[in-house]
Amino acid sequence: MRGSLMTRPLVALGALTVMLGLSQAQPVQLVLWDFNDNNTTADGGVNASSSSLALVGGTTATFAAGSPLEGSSSTNRAYNTTTYPAQGTGNLTAGIVFNTPTTGYMNITVQFDVRWSNTASKYLRFQYTYDGANWINGPQLVAGGGDWWWGPNNSNTRFLVDFTGDTQADNNPNFAFRILAEFGPSGEYEAAASGRDYFTNGTVRYDLVEVRGQVVPEPASLIALGVGVAGLLGLRRRSRQ
Repeated sequence: MRGSLMTRPLVALGALTVMLGLSQAQPVQLVLWDFNDNNTTADGGVNASSSSLALVGGTTATFAAGSPLEGSSSTNRAYNTTTYPAQGTGNLTAGIVFNTPTTGYMNITVQFDVRWSNTASKYLRFQYTYDGANWINGPQLVAGGGDWWWGPNNSNTRFLVDFTGDTQADNNPNFAFRILAEFGPSGEYEAAASGRDYFTNGTVRYDLVEVRGQVVPEPASLIALGVGVAGLLGLRRRSRQ
Protein backbone atom coordinates (compact mmCIF):
# COMPACT_ATOMS: atom_id res chain seq x y z
CA MET A 1 0.00 0.00 0.00
CA ARG A 2 2.76 2.40 0.91
CA GLY A 3 4.50 1.77 -2.37
CA SER A 4 1.37 2.49 -4.39
CA LEU A 5 0.72 5.75 -2.53
CA MET A 6 4.24 6.96 -3.30
CA THR A 7 4.10 5.87 -6.92
CA ARG A 8 1.04 7.92 -7.84
CA PRO A 9 2.51 11.34 -7.03
CA LEU A 10 5.72 10.37 -8.80
CA VAL A 11 3.80 9.45 -11.94
CA ALA A 12 1.74 12.63 -11.80
CA LEU A 13 4.76 14.84 -11.25
CA GLY A 14 6.70 13.13 -14.01
CA ALA A 15 3.84 13.55 -16.47
CA LEU A 16 3.42 17.21 -15.51
CA THR A 17 7.10 17.87 -16.02
CA VAL A 18 7.21 16.15 -19.38
CA MET A 19 4.21 18.21 -20.52
CA LEU A 20 5.94 21.36 -19.28
CA GLY A 21 9.08 20.50 -21.22
CA LEU A 22 7.09 19.87 -24.38
CA SER A 23 5.22 23.16 -24.13
CA GLN A 24 8.45 25.10 -23.74
CA ALA A 25 10.04 23.32 -26.70
CA GLN A 26 7.43 24.57 -29.19
CA PRO A 27 8.92 27.24 -31.51
CA VAL A 28 7.50 30.74 -31.18
CA GLN A 29 7.45 33.36 -33.92
CA LEU A 30 9.60 36.26 -32.69
CA VAL A 31 9.16 38.46 -35.75
CA LEU A 32 7.83 38.23 -39.30
CA TRP A 33 7.99 40.58 -42.26
CA ASP A 34 5.63 39.69 -45.12
CA PHE A 35 5.54 43.28 -46.52
CA ASN A 36 1.93 42.86 -47.64
CA ASP A 37 1.03 46.26 -46.21
CA ASN A 38 3.72 47.99 -48.31
CA ASN A 39 5.79 49.18 -45.37
CA THR A 40 8.79 47.97 -43.40
CA THR A 41 7.07 47.62 -40.03
CA ALA A 42 7.21 44.04 -38.75
CA ASP A 43 3.95 42.21 -39.43
CA GLY A 44 3.92 39.68 -36.60
CA GLY A 45 5.74 38.00 -33.75
CA VAL A 46 6.11 38.49 -30.01
CA ASN A 47 9.19 40.72 -30.45
CA ALA A 48 7.86 42.60 -33.49
CA SER A 49 7.66 45.96 -31.71
CA SER A 50 11.38 45.86 -30.87
CA SER A 51 12.47 44.67 -34.34
CA SER A 52 13.35 46.81 -37.34
CA LEU A 53 15.08 46.76 -40.71
CA ALA A 54 17.36 49.20 -42.51
CA LEU A 55 19.22 49.54 -45.81
CA VAL A 56 22.98 50.07 -45.88
CA GLY A 57 25.65 51.01 -48.41
CA GLY A 58 23.44 53.30 -50.49
CA THR A 59 20.90 50.59 -51.27
CA THR A 60 17.33 51.73 -51.94
CA ALA A 61 14.08 49.78 -52.11
CA THR A 62 10.49 49.70 -53.28
CA PHE A 63 7.71 47.11 -52.99
CA ALA A 64 6.93 44.48 -55.64
CA ALA A 65 5.14 41.15 -56.08
CA GLY A 66 5.82 38.70 -53.25
CA SER A 67 7.06 35.15 -52.94
CA PRO A 68 5.02 32.39 -54.62
CA LEU A 69 5.20 30.58 -51.29
CA GLU A 70 2.64 33.11 -50.09
CA GLY A 71 0.28 32.77 -53.05
CA SER A 72 -0.56 34.83 -56.12
CA SER A 73 -2.85 37.42 -54.58
CA SER A 74 -2.38 41.05 -55.64
CA THR A 75 -1.86 41.89 -51.98
CA ASN A 76 1.16 39.57 -51.74
CA ARG A 77 4.12 41.97 -51.60
CA ALA A 78 7.88 41.84 -51.03
CA TYR A 79 10.73 44.31 -50.38
CA ASN A 80 12.67 44.94 -53.60
CA THR A 81 16.19 46.29 -52.98
CA THR A 82 18.35 47.98 -55.65
CA THR A 83 21.07 50.63 -56.17
CA TYR A 84 24.02 48.42 -55.37
CA PRO A 85 27.72 49.44 -55.68
CA ALA A 86 29.49 49.92 -59.00
CA GLN A 87 31.34 46.94 -60.40
CA GLY A 88 34.48 46.13 -58.44
CA THR A 89 33.63 48.42 -55.49
CA GLY A 90 31.97 48.14 -52.08
CA ASN A 91 32.28 44.41 -51.52
CA LEU A 92 30.14 43.37 -48.53
CA THR A 93 28.93 46.91 -47.83
CA ALA A 94 25.48 47.13 -49.44
CA GLY A 95 22.24 45.37 -48.64
CA ILE A 96 19.71 45.01 -45.86
CA VAL A 97 19.94 44.72 -42.06
CA PHE A 98 17.34 43.10 -39.81
CA ASN A 99 17.52 43.98 -36.11
CA THR A 100 15.77 41.11 -34.36
CA PRO A 101 16.20 40.88 -30.57
CA THR A 102 15.82 37.36 -29.21
CA THR A 103 15.08 38.47 -25.65
CA GLY A 104 13.40 35.67 -23.71
CA TYR A 105 14.03 33.00 -26.34
CA MET A 106 16.63 30.40 -27.30
CA ASN A 107 17.44 27.97 -30.16
CA ILE A 108 16.94 30.67 -32.75
CA THR A 109 16.22 30.06 -36.43
CA VAL A 110 16.09 32.59 -39.28
CA GLN A 111 14.17 32.00 -42.52
CA PHE A 112 13.62 34.15 -45.61
CA ASP A 113 12.85 33.95 -49.31
CA VAL A 114 14.98 35.73 -51.95
CA ARG A 115 14.45 36.67 -55.59
CA TRP A 116 17.38 37.78 -57.76
CA SER A 117 16.89 39.76 -60.97
CA ASN A 118 19.04 38.79 -63.97
CA THR A 119 21.62 41.52 -63.37
CA ALA A 120 21.76 41.41 -59.56
CA SER A 121 24.83 40.12 -57.74
CA LYS A 122 24.76 36.34 -57.92
CA TYR A 123 26.47 36.07 -54.53
CA LEU A 124 25.05 37.36 -51.25
CA ARG A 125 26.51 36.91 -47.78
CA PHE A 126 24.47 36.30 -44.63
CA GLN A 127 26.15 37.90 -41.62
CA TYR A 128 25.07 38.12 -38.00
CA THR A 129 26.04 39.94 -34.83
CA TYR A 130 25.75 39.29 -31.11
CA ASP A 131 26.65 42.81 -29.97
CA GLY A 132 25.25 44.99 -32.75
CA ALA A 133 28.73 46.09 -33.82
CA ASN A 134 30.89 43.13 -34.83
CA TRP A 135 29.65 41.05 -37.75
CA ILE A 136 30.36 37.37 -38.37
CA ASN A 137 30.19 35.67 -41.76
CA GLY A 138 27.44 33.10 -42.08
CA PRO A 139 26.44 31.14 -45.19
CA GLN A 140 26.86 32.45 -48.72
CA LEU A 141 23.65 32.62 -50.74
CA VAL A 142 24.03 31.80 -54.43
CA ALA A 143 21.42 32.50 -57.11
CA GLY A 144 20.52 29.61 -59.36
CA GLY A 145 19.46 32.09 -62.05
CA GLY A 146 17.72 35.40 -62.53
CA ASP A 147 14.14 36.65 -62.29
CA TRP A 148 13.06 33.88 -59.94
CA TRP A 149 12.80 33.07 -56.24
CA TRP A 150 15.70 30.77 -55.38
CA GLY A 151 16.13 28.73 -52.23
CA PRO A 152 18.73 26.14 -51.19
CA ASN A 153 19.81 23.89 -54.08
CA ASN A 154 17.81 26.12 -56.47
CA SER A 155 14.52 25.06 -54.92
CA ASN A 156 11.56 27.33 -54.31
CA THR A 157 11.90 27.12 -50.52
CA ARG A 158 13.04 29.63 -47.94
CA PHE A 159 16.64 29.82 -46.81
CA LEU A 160 17.12 28.59 -43.24
CA VAL A 161 19.95 29.67 -40.94
CA ASP A 162 19.87 27.62 -37.74
CA PHE A 163 21.33 29.01 -34.50
CA THR A 164 20.07 26.14 -32.36
CA GLY A 165 22.56 25.54 -29.55
CA ASP A 166 24.31 28.89 -30.13
CA THR A 167 24.04 30.36 -26.63
CA GLN A 168 25.31 33.77 -27.78
CA ALA A 169 22.29 34.13 -30.04
CA ASP A 170 19.93 33.13 -27.20
CA ASN A 171 18.10 35.75 -25.13
CA ASN A 172 20.09 38.51 -26.82
CA PRO A 173 18.69 42.06 -27.18
CA ASN A 174 21.44 42.94 -29.70
CA PHE A 175 21.02 40.01 -32.08
CA ALA A 176 20.74 41.07 -35.73
CA PHE A 177 21.53 39.77 -39.19
CA ARG A 178 22.19 41.31 -42.57
CA ILE A 179 22.45 40.19 -46.20
CA LEU A 180 25.02 41.94 -48.40
CA ALA A 181 26.14 41.80 -52.04
CA GLU A 182 29.44 39.93 -52.35
CA PHE A 183 32.12 39.52 -55.02
CA GLY A 184 32.23 36.18 -56.78
CA PRO A 185 35.28 33.96 -57.31
CA SER A 186 36.37 36.30 -60.13
CA GLY A 187 37.04 39.05 -57.60
CA GLU A 188 34.13 41.22 -58.70
CA TYR A 189 30.34 41.06 -58.80
CA GLU A 190 28.86 38.41 -61.07
CA ALA A 191 25.34 38.51 -62.50
CA ALA A 192 22.68 36.13 -61.25
CA ALA A 193 21.76 35.02 -64.78
CA SER A 194 24.32 33.21 -66.90
CA GLY A 195 25.59 35.30 -69.83
CA ARG A 196 24.42 38.58 -68.32
CA ASP A 197 26.41 41.46 -66.86
CA TYR A 198 26.08 42.83 -63.34
CA PHE A 199 24.40 46.22 -63.03
CA THR A 200 23.88 48.45 -60.01
CA ASN A 201 20.14 48.59 -60.69
CA GLY A 202 19.77 44.83 -60.42
CA THR A 203 17.30 43.88 -57.70
CA VAL A 204 17.33 41.50 -54.74
CA ARG A 205 13.83 40.95 -53.35
CA TYR A 206 13.01 39.65 -49.86
CA ASP A 207 9.83 38.15 -48.45
CA LEU A 208 8.63 36.02 -45.53
CA VAL A 209 11.55 37.04 -43.34
CA GLU A 210 10.98 35.26 -40.04
CA VAL A 211 12.81 34.59 -36.78
CA ARG A 212 11.64 31.85 -34.43
CA GLY A 213 12.79 30.54 -31.06
CA GLN A 214 11.85 28.59 -27.95
CA VAL A 215 10.99 30.13 -24.60
CA VAL A 216 13.95 30.28 -22.22
CA PRO A 217 12.91 28.11 -19.22
CA GLU A 218 12.55 29.91 -15.91
CA PRO A 219 14.65 28.59 -12.99
CA ALA A 220 11.56 27.17 -11.30
CA SER A 221 10.73 25.23 -14.46
CA LEU A 222 14.22 23.79 -14.61
CA ILE A 223 13.93 22.66 -11.00
CA ALA A 224 10.56 21.05 -11.72
CA LEU A 225 12.04 19.34 -14.74
CA GLY A 226 14.87 17.91 -12.64
CA VAL A 227 12.50 16.74 -9.93
CA GLY A 228 10.21 15.17 -12.51
CA VAL A 229 13.04 13.30 -14.17
CA ALA A 230 14.24 12.09 -10.79
CA GLY A 231 10.72 10.93 -10.01
CA LEU A 232 10.46 8.98 -13.25
CA LEU A 233 13.84 7.36 -12.61
CA GLY A 234 12.73 6.44 -9.09
CA LEU A 235 9.54 4.92 -10.43
CA ARG A 236 11.51 2.93 -12.97
CA ARG A 237 13.82 1.54 -10.29
CA ARG A 238 10.85 0.56 -8.11
CA SER A 239 9.17 -1.22 -11.00
CA ARG A 240 12.25 -3.38 -11.46
CA GLN A 241 12.34 -4.44 -7.78
